[in-house]
Amino acid sequence: MIEISNLHKSFRDKHILSGVNLDIETGKVTTIIGRSGCGKSVLLKHIVALLRPDRGKVVVEGENLNDMSSSELFEIRKKMGLVFQNGALFDSMNVDENVGLGLREHTKLSEKEISDKITRLLDMVGLPGIEKYKPSELSGGMKKRVSLARALAMEPKYVLYDEPTTGLDPIMAAIIDDLIIRLNTELSITSIVVTHDMHSVYEISDRVAMLHYGVVRFCGSTDELKNTTDPVVRQFIEGKIDGPIQPVLKDGR
Repeated sequence: MIEISNLHKSFRDKHILSGVNLDIETGKVTTIIGRSGCGKSVLLKHIVALLRPDRGKVVVEGENLNDMSSSELFEIRKKMGLVFQNGALFDSMNVDENVGLGLREHTKLSEKEISDKITRLLDMVGLPGIEKYKPSELSGGMKKRVSLARALAMEPKYVLYDEPTTGLDPIMAAIIDDLIIRLNTELSITSIVVTHDMHSVYEISDRVAMLHYGVVRFCGSTDELKNTTDPVVRQFIEGKIDGPIQPVLKDGR
């Protein structure tokens, strides 16, 4: 349903993506791994067309995002939910207002229908009864789950997660992993997860893609990842200092 072909992106003289090719399979959880600064979040931003490529294309449901007008992109983004790394909740709004923002802006649902839906979403992510809480009253794990509830509010076909378990304790990280798996199964969502957490990778992934020097170095199942003989991939997944990966990436990244 999402095809990424020969994607290139540079910022000034720094080449971040240098010909990424990747297909995101319908109804599957695809995780994207790689060193910090290798372009994982930049790739996510291209999938939702927050960035435009220098070359190459992202095709969603047969439509090239590069060829779409602003209004057409607006409609395709309604099919996508984005869970930001730090939650990105609006501090001035309570949980009800954060989760219901898209519903109130882009649907004709009554206030009661919106309220009922918010209640169901918060129940789904294990946070019943917190509608009136402000983000400052929530823990890091709670913020991530509220952000997930907000991402699901518009009933997206695709959910993109940017480092969903970063900064969480192991138990809360396991809760987030379980949510990703359960929501993918129950709601038939296609999920794309950017993460450094190798435990999560093995728990949630149907397919894993590793970015290295701006291209996809590896793409396959978790079993194929565990058994790869590629020295670059092995060094990364095992977290070893010694190996072909140097402390600093090309171009200072």
